[in-house]
Amino acid sequence: MEFSASSNLRSQAKRNKNNTEEVQEVLTHLFGPSFNPAQPLGFDNLQQHIDATTKSNHQQESASSLLTASSSSSSSSSTCSVGQKSSSPYVPNFKSGVKSFFGEKKPKNPTTVSPEGAIVNGKIGLSEEVGLQQHSLDVVPGNNLAIIGNNNFQSVKASHCVFKGKWMYEVLLGTSGLMQVGWCLASCKFNREEGVGDTKDSYAFDGYREAKWNGRSSTKYGMAWEADDIVTCLLDLDERRASFMLNGKNMGVAFTNISVGPSYAYFPGLSLAFKEIAYCNFGHRPFKYPVHGYQPLQPPPSSVTEAEMITTSLRQLYHLQEVRPDVSRKISFCHRNMILSHIMQRLCPLMKTVYNVDAYLLPLLLSVTPSICEQNKNTLLPVDDTAYKGLHGILSALWEYSDGKDSREIVNHIFASVMRNYRSSPTNVLLKAQTELLIFVQGLLRHKQTRRNITIACSFDKHSELPSLFHIKHISKHSENGLDSIVLCSEQTDIQQNPNPAHATNPFSINKERKAELESRIQVVKSLQKSIMRLLVVETTSDGNMVVSCTFVKYFRNYLKTICASTRQNDMTVVCPALVLHSFMQCLLNVVQWLWNYFAEFNAHYHQNEVPVKSQDAYIPIELFYTDTIDYFELQRAGGLKNFLFNEHKDVLAKEGVTVLRGRGRRSTNDDTSSWNDPFHRFSDDNNTSGPSILSHNEEDSDYDAFTPVIRLARALLNSNKGTSRGVMVTRQRSKQAKEETMPTKPAVLELADGCLLLYTSVIHQHMDKIHSIRVKVGDYRTALRNIESKLVKCGPEESAEVRASLEHSKSILLQHLCELQRSFTWLSASVYSAEAQENLWWMLQLALKTIHKSSDRGVLFKFIPEFYLSSTSKLYKCLREYMSSAVEFSTLPQFDTTLTLFVKFLSQFHCDSRIVNNDVKTSLANTIATFVTYPEQLKIVESLPEEDLNSFVRNMMYAYDEDKPWTSVGHRILATLWRGSGFAMRYDHPPYVRKVRTLLIRDRDPFVPSVLLNCIKKMLLNENELSGKFIHSILEHLNWSFSEFIGQLQEVQAQNARGWDNNSGLLASLDAQALRQLRIVDMLFELSVALMRVLELTVALAPHVYLDWEGRETSETLMNSLVQCINQILSRVTSKDNLFEKVVAEKQPGLSTVQHYPLMTGSSGILLSLLNQERDDWKERAMQKMLSDPSFDIKSIDFLLNLTSEDTLDDADTYHRGQVVPYSTTRSKKIQIPQ
Repeated sequence: MEFSASSNLRSQAKRNKNNTEEVQEVLTHLFGPSFNPAQPLGFDNLQQHIDATTKSNHQQESASSLLTASSSSSSSSSTCSVGQKSSSPYVPNFKSGVKSFFGEKKPKNPTTVSPEGAIVNGKIGLSEEVGLQQHSLDVVPGNNLAIIGNNNFQSVKASHCVFKGKWMYEVLLGTSGLMQVGWCLASCKFNREEGVGDTKDSYAFDGYREAKWNGRSSTKYGMAWEADDIVTCLLDLDERRASFMLNGKNMGVAFTNISVGPSYAYFPGLSLAFKEIAYCNFGHRPFKYPVHGYQPLQPPPSSVTEAEMITTSLRQLYHLQEVRPDVSRKISFCHRNMILSHIMQRLCPLMKTVYNVDAYLLPLLLSVTPSICEQNKNTLLPVDDTAYKGLHGILSALWEYSDGKDSREIVNHIFASVMRNYRSSPTNVLLKAQTELLIFVQGLLRHKQTRRNITIACSFDKHSELPSLFHIKHISKHSENGLDSIVLCSEQTDIQQNPNPAHATNPFSINKERKAELESRIQVVKSLQKSIMRLLVVETTSDGNMVVSCTFVKYFRNYLKTICASTRQNDMTVVCPALVLHSFMQCLLNVVQWLWNYFAEFNAHYHQNEVPVKSQDAYIPIELFYTDTIDYFELQRAGGLKNFLFNEHKDVLAKEGVTVLRGRGRRSTNDDTSSWNDPFHRFSDDNNTSGPSILSHNEEDSDYDAFTPVIRLARALLNSNKGTSRGVMVTRQRSKQAKEETMPTKPAVLELADGCLLLYTSVIHQHMDKIHSIRVKVGDYRTALRNIESKLVKCGPEESAEVRASLEHSKSILLQHLCELQRSFTWLSASVYSAEAQENLWWMLQLALKTIHKSSDRGVLFKFIPEFYLSSTSKLYKCLREYMSSAVEFSTLPQFDTTLTLFVKFLSQFHCDSRIVNNDVKTSLANTIATFVTYPEQLKIVESLPEEDLNSFVRNMMYAYDEDKPWTSVGHRILATLWRGSGFAMRYDHPPYVRKVRTLLIRDRDPFVPSVLLNCIKKMLLNENELSGKFIHSILEHLNWSFSEFIGQLQEVQAQNARGWDNNSGLLASLDAQALRQLRIVDMLFELSVALMRVLELTVALAPHVYLDWEGRETSETLMNSLVQCINQILSRVTSKDNLFEKVVAEKQPGLSTVQHYPLMTGSSGILLSLLNQERDDWKERAMQKMLSDPSFDIKSIDFLLNLTSEDTLDDADTYHRGQVVPYSTTRSKKIQIPQ
């Protein structure tokens, strides 16, 4: 049935109030027959009829409930009538203060009851509203019944208890970790070690460990729960038993013979581990899985009867044309809208209650919403808006016939209810529930007035679960239509036919047809999510232009501030995990790129030389950073803190037209045609915008229309007081250079892109290795499975049946885990780590690189760029390279070579840029270079750089180290990586001839020789005497320092070993924090020393002139003396008999397994061979003389290198054959004989 347009409803309803036979027939059909047969039902007595019908239905329900309670009371042995005295401590003495006994946290607006009425039908409580007792847990913003564990193990009880009857409540799990939910007495005392179920009279279910708990004893029970599952807790005190349900599936009776009687009244109770989340529902909302015979602790509101009746009438009116077409044709639009106005006037006050919205209004709205809605990929909107005709008709009537505040409150309840249902609905491969709910949300937002209200009220602090609307949660393993229909697991492999386990087939197969169907459904869901994001972000002005909602931008930036500016881990990231935020960010990025391309086509500010700047060429103008256009809430900038930079560079900023002032400042412009007056300025946070804000609308009773002169003056005074207290503000005057800026300096679309980059860097990246970790686990499980199958093949008939049974059991468990991992991998690849997600992250990497390079061209102004731009590049590249799915080949991404070249230039230039003050950032960039050059295909990008850029790349790696903080300089790691394929025995971490460590030689990639880069390094060492001299001198200085510190730390470790550790269990097992830190320092210093030795080997091998050309270089002889002295001292400290190093190595101390002779010996040998193996005899003689004349030289060190004893001899005939070798120490009992 069609409803009239909202603009005509009220006027049409007032035209005619006459009752006709058709009207009477319709009213009787909708509301039932009149109680007075002599007076037909009409508009004049409709309200009285509704009141009488509601009263009658309510009396019938009350009588039925009283009868049920009476029968329950007579059958219970522990009955106690209302107000009757009893021996139970919970019943008497209410006048002395029941409130203090319960310790109840008083609700804001409780419906209090008298002490005599605190006991009702087997329940005890001080109000009708059930809440939680006072607790120290965190709560989800906007929901006091949603609790977050903020410590080791914390417990909470409800405010009401029960002592007879059948009761239930539900818990929606926000996470899948350690929690215990159930029932407990008031006398149960909990702490951080004991929770619900760990005391005598408490009973709990724990789905994390699949167990039931009572009195600290657990028994196997139920099944494992997942995030967003619903646990139903049932307590039958008449039968003295408790049971639990998971997503509506009864797991059976958990406990029997529960204690009842005097002094026994049970509270709902929950215990949560750190950062676990639980949403409690004691009956303030309809239960997702109600159970017949069990009642909620909080009864439904008294208005449910009337709410059910009115919504039923509205539903019948909507379907009148289908059910009674004869009557529908006769009734006029005027009378139809008069009936609708009566319904809405009674319905709206009822729907201010959350329970009624969930139980009656939302199902009605969903029933009039289409189940399928095709999307337009170009506009991100539905193809046919008429599909929402019925939904929009009801929404229009809601806004037209109800008070403005009531309408807004109802719409907010509807939107919140949809988000809850979306999150709690179980997911299967059909995705039917998710699709229908998203179509409904799209329909809400396609209604103009409803969208405006949702956009205003949809803040992240009020609706903390908003990002979940853009995420497709993992398909539940409890679902009947789960991933087991796509990833098929087989108990048998072809190991019997193929005895080589390395070539055995996978134990699972993928149904490609069903996988394609799943991916198609996921695309449908994602298209709806994009449309919803577009409707939240984009507004259409009266003249048809599209602008970005300033409200959404403001809420989004505030959300980022809450996440990033907090000193502690914020609850927002717990409510919406990183995986959910990743899906939200991906959806927002799709809309940002779509908007960018739209504005590039229709907005002149997105043109450069009359050519549109498309999204693939996007960057953030540096003006946004140094004019304080975007609020970065005191985030670190590349050059330090913002206030310091403003004061330090006042003169430079003045040239840019920026004046730094203390107190409150505002931006202004003298050029009306400049980009500061572009259409984007309307949705900036400034008050001086062109065009009305989206927050201003014309409803008379709006809370948002308080922009009177008095309010403006008060706000101005408050803002001025805030501004003068502290901080630095800027006033910007347009300079000539700024006027030539090709893109607007305050477009919200750039602010959204900037926010996505910040969100990824701050929160998302650290959890993006999820699919990578699954890959690693799959590989480990496959290896373990092959080993077991190999053992089964070798297991002969003489083997015991127990051995074979044990192997078969292990194989079955491995197969189960392997298939679960493969199903998770399949789901994540299709839903989260998709090809589209990979391209979006690639776009963000391009955006960050172009922004950094363009900002760097502005000199000292580069210091104002936020620091997260620098760190985001390495993180994004690592994620794209290692974490993302291989749905799209990495090398086929758009503008791959160009972007990688920009990335290499970025790494080369900024890892030693003096404008960056944070050494951690520069160290991170240098580490990225060291990782980057380990891939030959990436090294080709480096070697293909122009000669000038390549020389710059090498020169930046050779800058002298920081003398105060040598550990912050990691250029040696890059050079050592480049030398790995050329250094003496450098490709091995251990001796290659030791059989038992041969497995350590398996690597993802073999060492290689980067000839172009090595030649460039050689030229730099030979041609730039000053640079090479300073570089090698710094390497030698830091090698002396690092090795001396290494020996000093070893002495402390040895001294501590001599004193002994706790429980005589060794250094690691003692769990001494200081000792563990000391071990890490020792390991770091050893690694640093080895890497520096390899860099010295590189310099000697590539450019021996630096050390031996004493005539052509002033510093050569000095560097030669320092090199020989350093190497001899290292050999002396390591090879002398009974030295400290040998003792530590021989003891095989846990945590120091990498500290061995081999890395130092091979590094020293490489340097000595490079020095002595010279074509010029005079240089060879110089090297030999310097080596032998050094006071630290000891021939025994050379014997150690060659593994010679006093009995061994060498001759020029080269007849010596290598005999016994000692791979780890010189202890003679550990010699290994190598076959000749």
